[in-house]
Amino acid sequence: NELLIKENIDVVINCATVMDRVESTFITDSLTYKVNISGMKNLVTQLKNTKVTLIYISTKDVYGNLFNQSNVVETDKYFKLPYFVDDNYPFYPQTAYGKSKLIGEYIAESYPNYIIIRLSSCYTDFDHYRGHWVPNLIKSLTSGSNIKLTNKGKQVRDLLHVNDLGRLINIILNSTKKGIKINAGGGERNILSILQFIELINSNSNISYLPGKDYGFAFSNKAAKEEFNWKPEILFRERLPIITMNLAKGLSAINKIIEK
Repeated sequence: NELLIKENIDVVINCATVMDRVESTFITDSLTYKVNISGMKNLVTQLKNTKVTLIYISTKDVYGNLFNQSNVVETDKYFKLPYFVDDNYPFYPQTAYGKSKLIGEYIAESYPNYIIIRLSSCYTDFDHYRGHWVPNLIKSLTSGSNIKLTNKGKQVRDLLHVNDLGRLINIILNSTKKGIKINAGGGERNILSILQFIELINSNSNISYLPGKDYGFAFSNKAAKEEFNWKPEILFRERLPIITMNLAKGLSAINKIIEK
C-alpha cells in the first residue's frame, strides 16, 4: 500500500498466472493456489482504501468445455459452433487453472475499482517464455516436425492480437466505468480451426490424429462492444507473415549462439 502511494500508481494490471490445464482437482498447497489465489488476495489487500484501478486478466477456462459432438456441426475444415459465448454465461471450470481464475475473479469483486477481462486465445508477434500454442505450432510446422491433433484439428479459436487487447485496456482506463466483467476474443473474422491455421503455413509436416473433447470456443464480445464500443481490428491472416518472420529471426539467433 505504501509503495502504491509512494510511486503514485494509478493502475495495476494483473496478468500473473500459473496455467495448469492438466489437473482437474484444485489443490490448496499448489503453485496454482499460491499465485492465482493467494497472490490475488495479497494484491487486493494492498489496494484496499486506494483509488487505484485494478484490471484482472482472466480466461475463457472459467466457462469450461461448452461444446461437444451433439451440439456442433462438422464441416470439412471446422466444427461450426451453435453460438458464441456471452459474458453472462454460467461458469463451469474443469481444470485447476480455470477454477483458480474464477476464484480470482471473486476476489477482484471485493475491490470496487475493478475490471475483469476474460481472454480466449491471445497471441503476440513474438515467441515468449514457455510459448503460446500459436508460435509453438508455427515453429513446429515451419521446421517440418510431426504434428498430433485432437478431434481432427477442427476445433476453432477466436484469435485475439495483444495490440487489440492493449487498445481495449486503454479504452477502459479512459473510462469512468468500474465493476464490469467482459469477454475479449478475436471476433468472427478471426475464428479459425487448427486445420485452417495449418493451411495458412507452408509445411511438409506429417500430421496424425488423436481423439479429444475440444470442439472449439469463441466469444461474442457483446459486453465489450456495449460498454466500451470495442471490437477487434487486427486480422490473424494479415499478421501471420510478421509472426513467422520474427520466429525465424529468433531461431536463427539461437542457432548462432549454439554454433559459437
